[in-house]
Amino acid sequence: MKRNFRDADFDRLAAFWNSFAPERYRIDGELLKIKTVDCPVFDWGASMIEEADGEILGFASVKKSAASLYKGPDKDTAVLSLLAFCDPHYGIDLISEVKRTLRNRGFAQLTFGTDCGHFFPGCPTDFPALKDFLMIEGFTEGGEAVDLERDLKDYENPFPIPKDAEYRALEHKDIEALNTFLQREFPGRWHYDVLSKISAEGPDCCHALFRKGKVDGFALIQDWNDTNPTGGAVWRADLGQNWGSLGPIGTSASLRGKGYGHALLGQGLMELKNRGVNRCIIDWTGLVSFYGKHGFEPTRKYKSMSLKFE
Repeated sequence: MKRNFRDADFDRLAAFWNSFAPERYRIDGELLKIKTVDCPVFDWGASMIEEADGEILGFASVKKSAASLYKGPDKDTAVLSLLAFCDPHYGIDLISEVKRTLRNRGFAQLTFGTDCGHFFPGCPTDFPALKDFLMIEGFTEGGEAVDLERDLKDYENPFPIPKDAEYRALEHKDIEALNTFLQREFPGRWHYDVLSKISAEGPDCCHALFRKGKVDGFALIQDWNDTNPTGGAVWRADLGQNWGSLGPIGTSASLRGKGYGHALLGQGLMELKNRGVNRCIIDWTGLVSFYGKHGFEPTRKYKSMSLKFE
C-alpha cells in the first residue's frame, strides 16, 4: 500500500535508508525531515512510501523545480531526491508511479539529486545498487562532481589576505551588503542558499571579504553545532565528531585569479580549525586542483543522472 509523507515516522524512514545505502551516506530522522517535507519545494503528491502490514518496503522523495525560489532551474524539471527499496520490484513500482504522476502534470524531465536542500549532487559512483537501477529505468549519465575532505588539525593557511582587504564574520549590519554582492555575482542558488542559512543560523555562519567597505567575497562555514546542516554537512555522521564544512565560496569576478579566493578559503579553514573542527568537507565541486592546494582530496564522486519524458 502506498501512502504519502503526512505523519511519516522519519526515524523509521532514516533507518530504512541506512539499511539500503552505503554506510558513508547514513542520515538520521531529523535530517531527513529537514531535507524532505520541510523543504519549500517538496512534492507531496509525487513523493510516496510503500508499506505492508506496518513494514516499510520503500520510499521515494520528489521535489518540484526550484525555479520559484531562485534563478536557473528549469521549471519543467522535477527532482528525485531519495529513493530506497528492500527489493527492486518495489523500486520499479515506486519509480513507475513517480513517472506517471510527473508526466500527467506536464514535467519534461526528472533528475536524480541537485535538488533544493539536497543530499546528493548526483548519483554516487560507489552506490551501484542505485546507479544500476536508475540506468535500467532510463536515466542517462552526465557530468561528474566530487566531495573533498581533509583533517584540519594540522592545517596552516599559506595564503595571506591581501593588504587592501579585510576578512571577518558577517554581522547583522552586513547582510544587505552581502545581499547586494550575491545578487550581482551569484544571483541563483547560492544567493538563496546563503541567505536561507543566515536566516536559520545567524549571520556569523557566513564570513566575508571586504574591500573599501563592500563585500567582495564570501564563504559559508558550518560545524557540528549547526541545527540545519546544508551542502556537504548532510554527511555529518560519516565525518565524525567535531565535523566542519566550507562552501559555497566565491569572490567578485574582477578578483578571480589574483589570490583573493585562496586567501578567503584559507581564512575560512583557519576559522574552522580554531573552533576545533577535525574532518572538513567541501562538497559538489569540480575544482579539485584549486582545493588541492589546501590539502583537500576527493572522497565521494557523483554522476548527474537525468530522464527525459517522451
